[in-house]
Amino acid sequence: MTSMGPHLEHEHGTGNGPLAGYRILVVDDEEDIRDFLLTLLADAGAQIAEAGSGTEALEVARQVQPDLITLDLSMPGGDGMDAFLDLRSDPALGAIPICIITGQPELRSAIYDRPAAPPEGYLDKPVAPSDVVATVRRILGLRDRRARRSRDGGSAAPGDA
Repeated sequence: MTSMGPHLEHEHGTGNGPLAGYRILVVDDEEDIRDFLLTLLADAGAQIAEAGSGTEALEVARQVQPDLITLDLSMPGGDGMDAFLDLRSDPALGAIPICIITGQPELRSAIYDRPAAPPEGYLDKPVAPSDVVATVRRILGLRDRRARRSRDGGSAAPGDA
């Protein structure tokens, strides 16, 4: 098992999956959902950190600087909506892509009506494992292309339109 500081969980499998080399913070107050996402993403090669509340999510995100955060919106001990806005407004965390994974689809419009930049992904629970991995890969791929354009002086990489 590999550990990378506080709250970073072990890596399942070989670490050679499609998410190898990425750190993902999974935020959900329901332990069974959190365990499902932790296992799914770790089996895809990611290194995983976890938090059970919005307040804890901010602390862990500052510690591990994840490449992506999955965030439930309805949680005690620091609401996910508040955590989303806090993450977006924090200079050190605001650029981290966020994928909302929530069991309350009625909150979708509320999250997009906020003054903050919208999440990079949004999934309604229950989620299919393939949808989670595909969405995370898409988000990280978009992020990689933006970083590549920035590194290359603003020019898009071949195939980026």
